[in-house]
Amino acid sequence: FEIPLLVESKLLKHFDVVIFIKSKKGARLKRYMSKKGNANLFHLLDSQQMKDSIKMKFCDYIVVNNSSLNVLKRNLLNIIKFYE
Repeated sequence: FEIPLLVESKLLKHFDVVIFIKSKKGARLKRYMSKKGNANLFHLLDSQQMKDSIKMKFCDYIVVNNSSLNVLKRNLLNIIKFYE
């Protein structure tokens, strides 16, 4: 499941493994804007979220996604293989 507000929604107890995908704010904004997003809305929503440093404490894995989608997929597949 992809649940952006998993920690904030207190849904962690429903999952065996939680992977946090972290990326720089600038990278997230650029991706959001490429999908016709509004910068003001992005900043508003971002300000309402829990800080990454707090979210990471609740996660089993942390994957940094400041590169390409292929790199992200490769990193996630390495984690998934561990559970197969």
